[in-house]
Amino acid sequence: MKTYTHPQENWDEKECAKRAKYAPANAYGDKPPKGIIASNASSYPQYGQTIRFNGGTVIDEQWYEAVAMPLPSIPDTYEFVNLSGWGKRIQLKQ
Repeated sequence: MKTYTHPQENWDEKECAKRAKYAPANAYGDKPPKGIIASNASSYPQYGQTIRFNGGTVIDEQWYEAVAMPLPSIPDTYEFVNLSGWGKRIQLKQ
């Protein structure tokens, strides 16, 4: 399977703290738990996800069957956690 992989991002402590506090409202006005960085309901690849397209997709004039978005590189003081029904979130290690 020909997969386009986005470059991995590097987040420092400041960026992680900002993302861990953020909780965007969805289309219904519901607020998800703080720190959500990837939704399980998305039809586009978000952090830590690979999405396969029926018929493929074109990026930079190249055809790909799937698109992958790796999780960012983060400091050891933070971690990614899967929340059932929501997706992935970032939080301080406990």
